[in-house]
Amino acid sequence: MIDNAKKNKTDFIRFVMSTIEHTNFDKEKSRDYLSSQGLNVDAIISDGLKRIKKLQMQIEADKTRMEMVSAENVKQKAQEWVDSLLNDCNLSLNDLIKEEELSMSFKNLETLSQEDLKSILVKHFTLKFLEEQKRKSDEL
Repeated sequence: MIDNAKKNKTDFIRFVMSTIEHTNFDKEKSRDYLSSQGLNVDAIISDGLKRIKKLQMQIEADKTRMEMVSAENVKQKAQEWVDSLLNDCNLSLNDLIKEEELSMSFKNLETLSQEDLKSILVKHFTLKFLEEQKRKSDEL
């Protein structure tokens, strides 16, 4: 069944291509011909452009939706990572800040609540993981 569909598509494309070879691509003649057949060329062009724009917007919306889902997954990974870091008894906050090259504008890190610290680290690791994910996809 699939082979028949491919064959039909191939035959159709060959037919169109053979017809195109014998067709004159004069824009004005094409416009005149379509008008003589009772078609409103400007309306067809306008409708076509609207459809194209709508499809482009749908594609962008789908792309944004997929990026948001991906970002949510990365954020979840970052939260799990931070939870495991904060539960580590051997965690040295100063070492972590140096290792991750975090630029913190707080004089007394010890005064941060656990939730504030967690929030800062989750944001940091979410961005870090998103950058790593983007770098990997760019390499492909």
